[in-house]
This record gives sequence, C-alpha cells and structure tokens, in this order.
Amino acid sequence: EDFYSRNPISLEIIVTDRNSIGRVSLFYRMEGNIEYLQREMQVSYQPVIFNVEIPLDEVESGSLQYFFWAKDIYGNEATWPDGGEDLPMVLPIYPEKREKVKSVKG
Repeated sequence: EDFYSRNPISLEIIVTDRNSIGRVSLFYRMEGNIEYLQREMQVSYQPVIFNVEIPLDEVESGSLQYFFWAKDIYGNEATWPDGGEDLPMVLPIYPEKREKVKSVKG
C-alpha cells in the first residue's frame, strides 16, 4: 500500500504472549523530527490484533519512522522491530495524492 501526505495512516499488528497483553503502543515520527510521538493501540476484531490510526494532519511527505511497543500484565516489555527507536521501520510518504479530473468535451 502507498501512503500519501495529508491522508491518515492505519497500522495493524498481531501481538502474542503467554500472558495477557496489558498495553500496545505505536511510536512514530516524521522525517526530520527528533522526538517520537506515541499512540495507544486498540484491540481489533480479534484479541491478538491491535490497530491505530495516525491522523491526516500529522502525515507529511518524506518518510515515517515507527516501531511498536507492548507490555504484558506482568510488566514484561518488547518492541518490534527489536531495535525499537534505534532501528525503526521506515515507510515512504508520497506528496499529497491528487484526484484525477476528467475533462468533458462538448
């Protein structure tokens, strides 16, 4: 899937553990930003699937760096990818998608 500036980005992840999952978060930043923003993820249509949406007003062209963080009910934590903020996933964000306009010839 391609992602475009000024369009929301929906992300989904499967999180499994021997214990119940207490919390799952997405950490992300747009290219050029030093600090990561955090959004808590919500349980989706199955208990191991979590999703989140980055709102359109935060999505700029360039690239998006992100990683997921999860904690079980006993306080054990993990990130994906393993490197977390030091080795985030990177998605290209293309300039704003323009709708094609059909010309009508009369």
